[in-house]
Amino acid sequence: MDTEPPIPFSYRFLFLYFEPLGAFFGTIINILDPLRYLQSLSPTATASAYSPLTQPIYDQLAAHLLFFSWSQAVVLRSTDDVKVWKSLLFGMFLCDILHLFASYRVLGPEVFFSPSLWRWEEWVNFVMLYGPGGLRLAFCAGVGVRSGEHKAIKSF
Repeated sequence: MDTEPPIPFSYRFLFLYFEPLGAFFGTIINILDPLRYLQSLSPTATASAYSPLTQPIYDQLAAHLLFFSWSQAVVLRSTDDVKVWKSLLFGMFLCDILHLFASYRVLGPEVFFSPSLWRWEEWVNFVMLYGPGGLRLAFCAGVGVRSGEHKAIKSF
């Protein structure tokens, strides 16, 4: 009897624990300190760039991040079905592409393609967010994933 899950521990750790916690932390920051979040994404953002009138945008972004956190921490944990994992993670990869595009637009090609010009915030964004994006794509391509697809739904 084959009891080894088709999804390796490294993917499980990243997608079931690390990323959901990071997304949940992003949720809290967007609700409680949106200026900090804005400054982490835009090197030219100042206190005058934030307006309480734009808080609904940050609240909606917080909702998006909370959905990511829930999807990974709860939905992925409920199944070993590789098709479900691939479907959800590919959708998140598409979001990663738009996040990269947004970073490109605000930083410009001079900074975006020059790690020596990155602030610590860019290092965090690119390494901690887009590294896992590459791993999402690798998972979707089947890298390190067993070919047998378990379809058992587990309780959480």
